[in-house]
Amino acid sequence: MRRRQLLQLLSASAMAASLAVAGSTALAGSGRVRFLAVADTGSGNSHQRAVGAQMAAVHRQRPVDLVVLGGDNIYPSGDMALINATFQRPYAELLAAGVPFHAVLGNHDIRTANGDPQVAYRPFGMKGRYYSVRRGDLELFMLDTNGNADWAGQLRWLRSVLGSSTAPWKVVVGHHPIYSSGYYGNNASLQAKIGALMQRHGVQLYINGHEHNYERSRPIDGITYLVVGGGGASLRPILPTDQSARAISTYSFAEIEAGPKELTVAAWDSKGQLIDRAVVARR
Repeated sequence: MRRRQLLQLLSASAMAASLAVAGSTALAGSGRVRFLAVADTGSGNSHQRAVGAQMAAVHRQRPVDLVVLGGDNIYPSGDMALINATFQRPYAELLAAGVPFHAVLGNHDIRTANGDPQVAYRPFGMKGRYYSVRRGDLELFMLDTNGNADWAGQLRWLRSVLGSSTAPWKVVVGHHPIYSSGYYGNNASLQAKIGALMQRHGVQLYINGHEHNYERSRPIDGITYLVVGGGGASLRPILPTDQSARAISTYSFAEIEAGPKELTVAAWDSKGQLIDRAVVARR
């Protein structure tokens, strides 16, 4: 029933739109860390550029240490020939300011050479198909959540790095949702693969795309699930559920700050309007 409702909303949205158109790495630094997170960006359209402009505006006001790209970095098939339109142009100001980007692979990205060209593209900051980034009190664990991922090797690695991490704040990033009120819904397979592992090792936040909207969950077993898929791809409707703390279908991104005692999440739309704010407590 829920999927049918979303399909009906999606169909209506598409009709309205058509009418309108007629490895790991350690980074220097310590303490407080601020970063931006966005996914499903690689459309190369005006919406992506508008989101990119607002991300740059945040950086001018409150400098960020890095940007996380949550996959589907180049539509429709991960073709690096489109890198200027889908990455270099939308984020030109951030790149010129020397802000590092760190990406994961989405399902569209692996359609060209299984995503290998993106892994090799240095501005995407990927140290492999899965890798970690430590900055101050924050450690990011960047995963390949695609169906053809090396799950056996990746899970061995994830158990090891989560178990040895001394970071007060542990954030896991993957393209696919674990908990979502959007079109794809909750992902039982991904829950089974990494849900208990994240809970056991004190992960506080999971960030993903794939759903083309914004959603922040209520804490589920101590973990907040953050969907940041409003980076430029065509939006999909979302029907909030009991697990939703905030859910909205709009072009957007998240600004996240990890401090000594709390992690704050602020989300901004492509016009610079605040659409969400929350605090994640230390576990």
